[in-house]
Amino acid sequence: MTSQPKISILLVNWNGLADTRECLQSLESVSSLKPSLIVVDNGSGGEDALLLKAEYPEVHVIETGRNLGFTGGNNVGIEFALKSSPDFIFLLNNDTLVSPDFLTCLLSAGGDLPQNSVLTPRIDYYDPAGEPWFVGSTLSLERGEAWHDNSHVPKPNESPYEIPWASGCAMLFPAALLKQLGGFDDRYFLNWEDVDLSVRVRRAGGHLFLVPASQIVHKVGRSIGKVSTIGRYYSARNNLLFVSLHSGVHRKRAEKEVRSRWIREALRACKQRTPGSLAILKATLRAFSDHRAERYGEWKPHSHKPLSNVVLEKGSP
Repeated sequence: MTSQPKISILLVNWNGLADTRECLQSLESVSSLKPSLIVVDNGSGGEDALLLKAEYPEVHVIETGRNLGFTGGNNVGIEFALKSSPDFIFLLNNDTLVSPDFLTCLLSAGGDLPQNSVLTPRIDYYDPAGEPWFVGSTLSLERGEAWHDNSHVPKPNESPYEIPWASGCAMLFPAALLKQLGGFDDRYFLNWEDVDLSVRVRRAGGHLFLVPASQIVHKVGRSIGKVSTIGRYYSARNNLLFVSLHSGVHRKRAEKEVRSRWIREALRACKQRTPGSLAILKATLRAFSDHRAERYGEWKPHSHKPLSNVVLEKGSP
């Protein structure tokens, strides 16, 4: 009889107590697999960590003391998880809800796939329910592009299929592979870190598969559809960082494509006089400047004025 694998499930909380609670409650459905649950409180204000420790004594709650970003928060949790020598580490966004058999389906599928395979479930929107958020991906290193590809919506009984990159929203790693790769690259802080890690998985001889039988939902704000200036800053800067690391002989062409794409979107919003569009343009230019100066990690003020977190209605650019 095959022994049950040892699994660590890792969430990062940053001022998202209600979501984290709901996610932990949904994870009670996989308690039979006896996973080790880890929550990294990423410098939340208030009493998030204190309340989580009191309400979930079985959960390992780690406090970073400050916001280390999506990359840093996960890396702290990965380092902690590896101390207990798990077979698998599952990285999961705290604003998700899992189906009762999601983990069993992933583990079952993994038994028939190549070694060093990273697995991700089908991820649907929480609202509207049943609509896919991530069921596939496309990647062009030549153009510096990475997109969700939801053109084919799989049925639950479909076989797992290989994808070029997986969303950091939900990734099941063989622990040894994640240790070998060193987790996320902290230069990203937020955005593009999952695409980067996926490329490194493949270059290390690994694979990435989407498993349709495994399903979760993600409370991403599709109906609101807003993009923050700081989010735009990280996306544009890190897109350029990704290209500089992975586009190889196509780097110059890809950097030109990336700059053109981001500036076009910002100028289109300005032309349409969309509220917040000037702040988005400034954030984009700041991203270009910081990439040239190799200023990565968390945004830090220097000679520029601070970025205010203005929001831009999606659909304008």
